[in-house]
Amino acid sequence: MNQTLPNLKDKPYGGAWSIHDSEIKSFIKDKSALYPQINVAEFLNNYKSWLTISQNLYGFNSYNYLTYSNGTTEAFDKFYQKYSREDRRLRLWKGEYFYHQIQARENFTQFAWINEDSIVPNDVVVVSAPFSDTGSLPQDFDSVMQQCCDLKVPVLLDMAYLSLTKDFYINLDYPCIETITTSLSKVFPVEHMRIGIRLNRHKTDDTLDAYCNQATPYVNTIGVYIGNELIEKFPQQYVNNKWESAQLDVCKQLDVEPSNCVIFGIDTKNLYKEYNRGGNTNRLCFSNLWGNRNDTSHT
Repeated sequence: MNQTLPNLKDKPYGGAWSIHDSEIKSFIKDKSALYPQINVAEFLNNYKSWLTISQNLYGFNSYNYLTYSNGTTEAFDKFYQKYSREDRRLRLWKGEYFYHQIQARENFTQFAWINEDSIVPNDVVVVSAPFSDTGSLPQDFDSVMQQCCDLKVPVLLDMAYLSLTKDFYINLDYPCIETITTSLSKVFPVEHMRIGIRLNRHKTDDTLDAYCNQATPYVNTIGVYIGNELIEKFPQQYVNNKWESAQLDVCKQLDVEPSNCVIFGIDTKNLYKEYNRGGNTNRLCFSNLWGNRNDTSHT
């Protein structure tokens, strides 16, 4: 696979960022000044519970093996490490997060887009839900998951945009889904603190478990502390509730459709084709309109 996504981060509506909300950044600055050690397992359980508020995640309680992850990226790498060495074929939806496309190019000898070939037993599937390109459930998600179950194809689910959506329904009860991961990096302006979680259906004993699940977990303790403070202070739908009306206004001005994910607008008319990421629509991100990502006065 040779295709990679274009770098759109320098464009007004390119990339995907947290909203650098001045109130939240000020709160983080105050909390970072002096922080106590907190129990990592306590944070992970709090985080898992927080994720379910105002969402309909059927089967989510089946994922009880929790580890702290440096963002979602560390969880991705452990999953790829496990399956790339088995000479499997990686499967992605078009428009998927660029990191997975780089993995396809660098670490897999076989690759195919989901909508261009059938699922076969040697496949491995990685997918974002809400989907990175639209903020909605990926097209034919349930059908593909059922095929993966029938053929025993392992799946990793990236739910980085979950807490930026409202009333999101997804069936997570498919046995093929081994790992779910998400982080606070898209929800709050804490990209550099690497606050994430990996939720596994089954107990594993990989390198992430090795340094997370011990008496003194070898993890980012300030990330654990700030993450716990954030989810205690801000409801799971805080960002959505605060910025939804702004999203609707910008979408109307630009003549695009509001995404289920509050930071995005979806161009279905091909008015902004420079924001195409490989799918049938174009994704515009509004985060920089509402918060200055380059303002470091609060961090």
